[in-house]
Amino acid sequence: MVAFTMQEGGFSMVDYVVFGILCVVSCTGGMWYSAIGSRHNSIKDVKDYLLGGKTMSTFPVAMSLIASYVSGVTIMGTPAEIYNYGAQYWLVVVGVALSCIIVCIVYLPVFCTLRLSSSYEYLELRFNRHVRAVASLLFLFDEVLFLPMVVFVPALAFNQLTGANVFAVGGIMVLICGVYTVLGGLRAVVWTDSVQTGLMFLGVVLVAVAGTIAVGGFASAFEIASVSGRIELTNWSFSPLERQTGWGAVIGGCIYWTCFNSVNQTMVQRYISLDSKKKAVTAIGIFAMGAVLAITLCAWCGITAYVAWVTSGCAPGATPLVDDRMLPSFVTYIADTQNLPGLSGVFLAGVFGAGLSSLSAVLNACALVIIEDLLHGWLQKRYKPFNEGLIARGATAVLAVLSVIMLVVIQKLGGVLGVATALSAIAASTTCGIFTLGMACSWVGPRGAVAGAVGGALVTSVVSLGTQAAAASGLRTMPLNFTMQCPNEVANIDLDFDPETIFPLFRISYHWVAPIGLLATLIVGAIVGWLFDVQEDIKMDAELFTPLVWRFLPARALEGAGSTRRALQRAHAAAPIAAPLIISTVDKIEMNGEVSR
Repeated sequence: MVAFTMQEGGFSMVDYVVFGILCVVSCTGGMWYSAIGSRHNSIKDVKDYLLGGKTMSTFPVAMSLIASYVSGVTIMGTPAEIYNYGAQYWLVVVGVALSCIIVCIVYLPVFCTLRLSSSYEYLELRFNRHVRAVASLLFLFDEVLFLPMVVFVPALAFNQLTGANVFAVGGIMVLICGVYTVLGGLRAVVWTDSVQTGLMFLGVVLVAVAGTIAVGGFASAFEIASVSGRIELTNWSFSPLERQTGWGAVIGGCIYWTCFNSVNQTMVQRYISLDSKKKAVTAIGIFAMGAVLAITLCAWCGITAYVAWVTSGCAPGATPLVDDRMLPSFVTYIADTQNLPGLSGVFLAGVFGAGLSSLSAVLNACALVIIEDLLHGWLQKRYKPFNEGLIARGATAVLAVLSVIMLVVIQKLGGVLGVATALSAIAASTTCGIFTLGMACSWVGPRGAVAGAVGGALVTSVVSLGTQAAAASGLRTMPLNFTMQCPNEVANIDLDFDPETIFPLFRISYHWVAPIGLLATLIVGAIVGWLFDVQEDIKMDAELFTPLVWRFLPARALEGAGSTRRALQRAHAAAPIAAPLIISTVDKIEMNGEVSR
């Protein structure tokens, strides 16, 4: 039997053809909206450009939600995590399901009632424009850290399969994505995400099925993986220093996904592009099922890759503690042993599709935050719609270029799954904490919100950046036992230094970074708000709070219910009709995205 190694290559002419065709198909929708569709649909102003006129369909938005999170980081990071540390990480699917329930019950009712253009606009209504600016800047900081990982993973896969330069591939990817995102707005992003998400699932399903066949079937793979403990889900330790535990995956995963899905502009922008709460809940439900399926498939790919390594002779190059190049190498192995020309091309197209969809989603959300939250909300500047469109597109282009430059940093860090979770938790947990203070704590005003943001960001940054610095220096967790099947390979595992010499705070599992940040934000914000915020100055409108706390609100909050929404409606009604952002041939301009009564 051919040994499973970590050798690069294996991309044939058939793979290039398949990859090229699928990439063209996946980007066709975005290019159409960029060149033709935006003119035919008459993008009237910057909100229409960034929110799709709030007339999007449920299923494409649900697919776009999946694409916003299930990126190439998930596709390549999850199998490597399972390969090295076992299936315990798979329990994060429980956290995904719980987080979607929390989002629908706690946060979504507020956004759907107010019908805002930006999730951070809520913070100005509840607190003031400075709190809104703090959250907006945290979001942009988060995406600056996350974008290069979205670019790096597909570029790494292409490099592993073909030997092409990572920076060159990353630059081409950003150029393709940037064109339809900059020109087409949310419509181009959502419709392209739908196709690319389908392509992503196609690639992962094919690899999972072909990998299972290559190792002798499901039963055989399950039995071999069970011997080394890679199927066991019995570690329910509360220790935050252990990389993978049941509680870490469930609790940490639930809080992380809640922080990301509840108030992050990338996700909320899609919720409010739908015209009713019912459709938004349906989209979140589809998103939950899609995310669970994607994680499960990727986890199984990791299991079959480990079994392939064992059954093919335990080649030294593929010993556990491999990096994120593992899955592309496994795809090459499957295509070779099962004689499946084109499989590598389909897989790589799926990874590229996932990367492009996540990249476009983030870029579009960043453009909205820059225009709506920083320009309009914080700086209180307004320009002609055409000029604001140029600003939005210019900001998108700058972020796209920055994501390529940041590849230099990402290359020096550890596995992308842990890196992405830990770094994105800095802003996600802090921002979610600010919104939770606003929606659940009636005594918290601007002082408490800002203090909570500062405290949460500092704590999370120290923990997250400290753990990544340790990882960059060589700190790695030992893999699960594999010496029973491969007793001669244990010598290949060698850590650069003793983990006990690292400060314990910097050895915390990435699962617990988000819970720490959220808890720090809530505690600091609640205490400072109680002590220093002037209660008489806090706006009391029940619709600014989650329905779960209405019974605990002061009487004046219930009496003033709806005052904020009605004020927004009057402001929208009094606003002048915007000039077209993109000149079209239509004779009549209609206003989109009005606040529903």
